[in-house]
Amino acid sequence: MNTRQIVSSSGLVALVALLAACHGQQETSADVRPVRTAIVGTGPYGENFAYTGEIRARHESDLGFRVAGKLVARPAEVGASVTEGTVLAQLDPTDEKVAVNSAQSAVVAAQAELARATSEEASHRDLLERGLTTRTAYIEQQTATKTARSRLEQATADLDLRRRQLNYTTLRADRAGVITRVSADIGAVLAQGQAVVTLAQPSELDVVFDVADTQVDTVRDAKAVGAALLSARDKPLVATVREISPSADPVTRTYRVKCTLPGRPPGWHLGLNAIVTLEPGQASQGIRIPSSALYEKDRKSAVWIVKGDQTVELRSIVVARYDTESVEVSTGLRSGERIVTAGVHKLLAGQKVRLLPPDSEK
Repeated sequence: MNTRQIVSSSGLVALVALLAACHGQQETSADVRPVRTAIVGTGPYGENFAYTGEIRARHESDLGFRVAGKLVARPAEVGASVTEGTVLAQLDPTDEKVAVNSAQSAVVAAQAELARATSEEASHRDLLERGLTTRTAYIEQQTATKTARSRLEQATADLDLRRRQLNYTTLRADRAGVITRVSADIGAVLAQGQAVVTLAQPSELDVVFDVADTQVDTVRDAKAVGAALLSARDKPLVATVREISPSADPVTRTYRVKCTLPGRPPGWHLGLNAIVTLEPGQASQGIRIPSSALYEKDRKSAVWIVKGDQTVELRSIVVARYDTESVEVSTGLRSGERIVTAGVHKLLAGQKVRLLPPDSEK
């Protein structure tokens, strides 16, 4: 090998090394991704544990017809305020009217039969006094009169029943309140007792929410919670825990909790959403994180942990409860760890990241 070949080979090696170094530097710079992060156990997800609830009336009832039939009218609409006796719905009364007419005819017939039997009894009594008939015949006529009287009483009772059933084809409010739910539309054929509307008394309000089985004892021990409207989170009220469902919902496996609000707070109306929080120190051992921090891998939940060297690692977690904006993590995280809260699907294990300043995280 001559000198020119040695020089050429050395130059080629140097050139390749330089290109490789430049290329590696570009890859490192490109791999550093700015991320939004949060410290577990701090900020809006670290102090209180929150639930999403709904404002409902403490006293509400499902109203339905006492007889079966076809719904032909339903003046009641959701949100309507009604007074006692207001007509809420109407069934087709044709069959019940026919039954009333038939019962009236039966009463007329029974009255005529009783009048005939009474007249014949009087005749037999007169004949018996004159010795023109036997006592046995007179007693038989007395029995016929009693039978006719019983038939009249039965027919009268049946007529009264038919009239009440005709009245049952009109559904009226049994008290003043607000219609919160409509369960049947015109044209539907309803069974006896099937709910048509739900009537609530808004004088006393509850905030109702669901909790996972891991939180039931915590809520029960709290006895009181903080409740605030979504539109006014800075104005919470203290609500008293009144009722906790003894068994879990068969579908969601959560427990229904009802808390009574103090009086009738201004601006608190039926159907509004509220945020329910436990006071500091009452929250469970579970950790809440933003929903945006979740990463799904192999159908399991995970989060990206930012390590001390500014690289990320994926860690599996167990989610105990999902909420509207956050999730409760039962295992897999410790307070004080930093997690990625946005762009989780663009990261790779071991990738370098750059933390965005707090102002950028908002």
